[in-house]
Amino acid sequence: MRIAIYGKGGIGKSTISANITAAMSARGLKVLQIGCDPKHDSTRLLLDGREPPTVMDYIRNTRKEDMSLFDVVAQGYGRSMCVEAGGPEPGVGCAGRGILSTFDLLDELGMERLEADVTIYDVLGDVVCGGFAVPLRNDYAEKVFIVTSGEFMAIYAANNILRGVRNYDPLRIGGIIFNSRGEEEERDRVHAFATAVGLPIVAEIPRSPLFLEGERRGKTVVETFPATELTDCFHRLAAMMLEGDVSEAEPLSDEDLERIVLGKEKAGKAEVMVNATKVANGRPRSAPVYTSRNVDRHEVLHGCAFTGAVVTCLSVQGLQTVMHSPDSCAHLSCQMAQNAARRAYLREGISIPSFLEPSSHCTSMDDPAMVFGAKGLLEEAIRKAASVSGRIAVVSSCPSGIIGDDVVETVRRMSAEFPDAKIVPMIEDGNAAGDHMQGVIDACVALADHLIDQDLAPVKGMVNVVGIKPIATNNERNMSFLASILGRMGMSVNCRFIGGTDVTSIEGFKKAKVSILANTDRFTRMLASFLIDEHGVKVMERPLTAGIVGTEAWVRELAALGGVEVERLLAELGTEYRTGLIPLRKELEGRSACIISMHKDIDWLIDLIDDLGIELRRAVVVDRSDHLMDYHVGNRHSQRIELLEDYVIDYVVNESLRLSPDILLSTYPVTDREGVVQERIPMVPDIGHLAPLEMARHWALALKAPRVEGWREEDD
Repeated sequence: MRIAIYGKGGIGKSTISANITAAMSARGLKVLQIGCDPKHDSTRLLLDGREPPTVMDYIRNTRKEDMSLFDVVAQGYGRSMCVEAGGPEPGVGCAGRGILSTFDLLDELGMERLEADVTIYDVLGDVVCGGFAVPLRNDYAEKVFIVTSGEFMAIYAANNILRGVRNYDPLRIGGIIFNSRGEEEERDRVHAFATAVGLPIVAEIPRSPLFLEGERRGKTVVETFPATELTDCFHRLAAMMLEGDVSEAEPLSDEDLERIVLGKEKAGKAEVMVNATKVANGRPRSAPVYTSRNVDRHEVLHGCAFTGAVVTCLSVQGLQTVMHSPDSCAHLSCQMAQNAARRAYLREGISIPSFLEPSSHCTSMDDPAMVFGAKGLLEEAIRKAASVSGRIAVVSSCPSGIIGDDVVETVRRMSAEFPDAKIVPMIEDGNAAGDHMQGVIDACVALADHLIDQDLAPVKGMVNVVGIKPIATNNERNMSFLASILGRMGMSVNCRFIGGTDVTSIEGFKKAKVSILANTDRFTRMLASFLIDEHGVKVMERPLTAGIVGTEAWVRELAALGGVEVERLLAELGTEYRTGLIPLRKELEGRSACIISMHKDIDWLIDLIDDLGIELRRAVVVDRSDHLMDYHVGNRHSQRIELLEDYVIDYVVNESLRLSPDILLSTYPVTDREGVVQERIPMVPDIGHLAPLEMARHWALALKAPRVEGWREEDD
């Protein structure tokens, strides 16, 4: 028989549980009592006032290979067996997680070898969280008893416990144990509650000085005063618990509970503080929020914010990244960064040192850390990071948020220990903060707020580039092109924000009088809004983009802001474009194409098709939930573009192929139909007037290739 005894903290539950165990032991039963409470005092009265070693301390101090079941089981009164789960220090860690770890360890060590006739779980019931609810599961307790007094909060806790039981098998409530405080009218309140929820009161434990005397001796009443009515009460209760029936209770609503127990009618809602501020990522909650599309629209999340923030921080040279996470989370994040570096090297022949050798530290949160809290691990990791560099980002993960580690407070203390350092907290807590892109945005916001030197004066000819994606593989090629154009205008890049930058550049962000957007997606627009709103940054209207029209537009705007003459430069760019277009037009003129894009900004692509003399039979933009371009871009070719928010991709593809285009241009592969020539529209297009021509060269080669691969026709 397995019995769980629940009740509000301080209600006398442990004293009652120990006396029940003593009564059952006196009947010759072999009883195992497991205290599921961080106070670890459930079995003290069975052990002459001694406290056994707790399972949590055992886990923390003992190697796995040295563990033994009998190290955590103490022999108590009447052959009873006593186990205390224990827990972390108050205010840190997760006590509920400790209960889970206790049961896992007992199972691993072979608890069934104890051959107990009865197992009693003495469980804290103030909050039935996942850990404290373990004994409610069907494979543990067969019966559940609830201890309560006549105080309203004790009854309120009892009602909550009933709600927790209903989430499992509701037909397991043995009844209510009324532990009287000796107050007036409390008996009426308990009986009214029991009647309302449909449960029997299986015992009424009177208030008695014998309990205090037993406590002084470190023993149960059953052992100390065997020939008393109070001990007989526990013997009757023990028999009933073993032999009685179970009931299915109906918990009350909060309003009904107050009406039945207190005789109180429904009260109005309390006023709340709408302007209360809570700091996260170094910014108050009341501050403007800069979100990814998935977060803004409550869509399915793609990746986690922890990984997005980590990858962003790893891309910044001179920044030490502390990952407050398990090793697995850190490994996945670093792998994403290193995979981006490998792609860049294989595709572009470009090395990204910050990704290949990431400056990172991990707190390696394991099960004990999640139980006892990981403040010490975080402090140690920050100290290691500070020994390398005085610029540190601390990114929290899901486990940190679940157990309630106060990362911001830890960063505050460590900042006092290292006054010359800048330590940036990023409270991501994994998916709790949003998707991968939300983490990227959060990291950019936090680093800008903490690192940008607000006192710097602008330097003539300096330009910032905002919205560079950390893992895009064409960053270096795009920045090389930009540098060449700026050089011809007598200008240079001050800060690349944020992919491929360094701490010094971010700190010197204000040296540039103007910032230009790296592309036209939501990520870039969010960063621009943040920098304008919070840092007073001047951002150009025209972004960097592919194609001759877009390139001419941003060059003219930048020249006007800088007072630079660029007519000769523009003429040269136009000549270069038209010259490159001539041989490609000879090969592609008269061909036909259809577009299926995830980008709304495809003016440059339609310009290219028109300039090549290709017939555009259809241009479709599909609104994908995992894409970020969800804003109005003001297409010049809007009349030729279909925007589909509700669609079935197979239907869209089939309708396009029905038009028999020579080439299908799409952001991702949309069909495996043999004979269809598909070419990719890049997620992050190359910028510049000549970039589209390079794409067109691939089209020409693809159209020359056989439509059907010859090896498919060969005999085996």
